[in-house]
Amino acid sequence: MKNTISRRKFLASSTALAAVAGCMTDKSASAPAAVQEMSAESGIRVRFLGSGSASWKPEWAKNPHMRRQSSVLLENKVLIDFTTCSFDKLPKDCHPEVLFQTHSHGDHYNPKAAVKSGVKRMYVQETWADAARQEVNAAAMELSLPAPEVIGLPFGKPVVECGMRFTGVPANHSTSRVTDGTLERTSLYLVEKGASRLLYATDTGGIMGDAARMMGIDPHVKEKNLSRYTASPYVHEPQALTAFIMEATNGDIDDDFRIFVHSSVQAVSRIVNMLIKNGRLVLPQGQHAYITHLGIKYRSWPSEKIEKELPEPLRAAYDGLEVVLG
Repeated sequence: MKNTISRRKFLASSTALAAVAGCMTDKSASAPAAVQEMSAESGIRVRFLGSGSASWKPEWAKNPHMRRQSSVLLENKVLIDFTTCSFDKLPKDCHPEVLFQTHSHGDHYNPKAAVKSGVKRMYVQETWADAARQEVNAAAMELSLPAPEVIGLPFGKPVVECGMRFTGVPANHSTSRVTDGTLERTSLYLVEKGASRLLYATDTGGIMGDAARMMGIDPHVKEKNLSRYTASPYVHEPQALTAFIMEATNGDIDDDFRIFVHSSVQAVSRIVNMLIKNGRLVLPQGQHAYITHLGIKYRSWPSEKIEKELPEPLRAAYDGLEVVLG
């Protein structure tokens, strides 16, 4: 078991780790009241700045049900993905310090937005870090603003920011970006704080086996047979998620042509129910699993209308939704 990437030591030390990372939550920041699914002290505060997919037109902002490009703000300090259309959904007096990018598609990544957000550090998968660094530095020069430090993050290597532990794992998605002959690899993120383990999964067509094993949620891997997998340092000991956010770009069209790189509601439902059945997703009582990156017919639908079509325990995220997830 010595070669597994252990998370257990982190569970009791998030405050100390936050101090090491030099990024503590600013309690003076103003944010709307969260939908309380458990106490903020014991969970991860998530604000959906955007919950839609692909293109965005400024005039759509007049429609309260039209979803911006997908982005979340965690604990009022850390962004996952960020584009220009999300600024107006940031809480008042919020000053994010860190940005994690899932991939370089334009509905998730915008160098000028990253610079304008004022973040100090920006993490991208190591395969496109050099290109991102050049693009962000060029944007900063054009805007006459400081550039964030761009850091390449390998899969399976955790980093601590703002009292949370972030681990990038491989997504089943693709871009056309090639840097020095290397194809960009795209990321999902496992976010841990205390006993909370949140998977933020967009963009992706399902969840890859390597990603599941890095997070400890592949039911193939059990305590009794763990020694079979210890040759790989990226196999995590079995450990359940406690919170789940995943893209459902394809809506209710299970055989949509985007199936290789995106997921449907049916696919998300099957994954969630399988994880619950096998003890790899344990949602606190009353907590839901959320779908985001909504496209096709769901992009402009109110969440309450979408939810009439959703199986339990799924709920549809919407722009400005704030929840505290266990």
